[in-house]
Parts: sequence; C-alpha cells; structure tokens
Amino acid sequence: MRCRSPAVCLLWWSFICPVVMGQSTETLVTVRGLIQRADPRATVEYCGAVSTRKVDYYLFTLERKELAGIVLVEQRPGTDPLIIDADTSFFPFRGDQEHSVEKPIQAAIELLLRRRNTAKKRRPPEPGSKEPEVCAIGREIDRVVYPISGFRLGSNSSHEILRLLRTGPTLEVDPKSAPPGSIIVSPTQFSPCGPIYLGHAGVVGSDGSIYSADARYGGARTKNFSLTGWLKQFSGKNGSFAFVIHAPSGQNVAGR
Repeated sequence: MRCRSPAVCLLWWSFICPVVMGQSTETLVTVRGLIQRADPRATVEYCGAVSTRKVDYYLFTLERKELAGIVLVEQRPGTDPLIIDADTSFFPFRGDQEHSVEKPIQAAIELLLRRRNTAKKRRPPEPGSKEPEVCAIGREIDRVVYPISGFRLGSNSSHEILRLLRTGPTLEVDPKSAPPGSIIVSPTQFSPCGPIYLGHAGVVGSDGSIYSADARYGGARTKNFSLTGWLKQFSGKNGSFAFVIHAPSGQNVAGR
C-alpha cells in the first residue's frame, strides 16, 4: 500500500502498525498454542502481529509435508484468541467470512508475508507478481493449463481456485474418476478454535497420479499424490472437487 500524501500516511499509521509492538510473551505463547493444537502435525511459524486500537491480529504459516498455508488469529481485549481465516493463500482477500478485515489490515498482512519470505530466501517471485505467497498451488496449475487452454486461475487460494473453477469454462466431474488433465481441489476448512485442515489443488496426470506444488521443495510441482491417496486424505474433512477445462482445438491438458 502506497501513501499518496503525508496526511494519508499519518492517518493510516495512526490506525494500524504492521509490526509486533508491546505483545507479551504470555500472549504469544497462548496464540501459538491455539495454532499448534489446531494442526498438531504441522510446523508452525510466527510471522508477526498487526495491532489496532481495538484488536490484535497474529499471522502464522503452517507447513505439513506437501501442504502449506496461512492462518490469521484475532484477539480482542478480555477475550480468547480466535482463528478468523486460514487457507493456502489469502489473496485476493475474501469478503464472505464473518470476520472480514479492513484494507489497511490486508496491506499490513501482505507486508508481514513479504518480510517473512525475504528472510526465508525462497525462490524469487514470478515476473509481475505482487502477491507474497507461501503456497504455489495455483501458480503450478497455471503453468500446465494456461498455455493449452488459455484459462488462468491467478490465485493460490484453495477457496478462490474452487470458485473460479465453478464459474469458469469448466465441467465438474466425479473426483473418483477424474480423467487426465483434470484440476482437483480440496478447499481448506477450519473452526475458530480449531482444528485446521489445510487444502490443496493439483492436476491429474496420465498415470492417475496428481502433480501439484510441494511445500517440501519450495513449492515446485512434483508427483506427490495418487488419486486414491488424495481422496483418502482430503475427501472426509475438506471435500474433493474435480473439473475438466474446455481446451481449444480439442487439445488435452498435459499431466506434467
């Protein structure tokens, strides 16, 4: 977020400060404990806090084997912390959740993620990319699908990917019999006090395997699931959905 004038900058900074300021160790331990209990098998990383006059927001990333995601916790004075959003990406921010956040908060979250990614020294962002991501599921699908179909997701959010597939030039198919080239997606699910079930998305390959971004390899696309394994992991809590894209000239989307 760029301030166009000193007055606007002053107003913005009076409302929000996108760094940890005055947060007690006890509070951080409590909030971190909430996240760890919400996904006990995940590696939890604290990325910072955003403080306003009425509420504090705490940002975390989760990584568990192939999966990666972001979690936002809200705490108001005199109340217990609550998870208000969790997904493979927050971008674009959804306005449909009960606890939506203001645009200055969104900008501060973006800044915290940029700082986190710079410190991690991961692969540089794609040319023209403005989004600080920790999960590349949409990007890796686009690399396979866009050159053939002309259809681009443009988001790494499991919820946004599902929405785009439901409203785009696609046909929904049964995940159990999804043909090669299908996009399969399982949206992240969570409750305010946990648990968190991270989602994922990928492309079904010609051998029945699923190729998707893998957090263990910096988000590179790998053959990391079988269709059977995918359905076993995701269908119960997240739900699994598969879509075939209407590719031009009768071409098929490649599995790799």
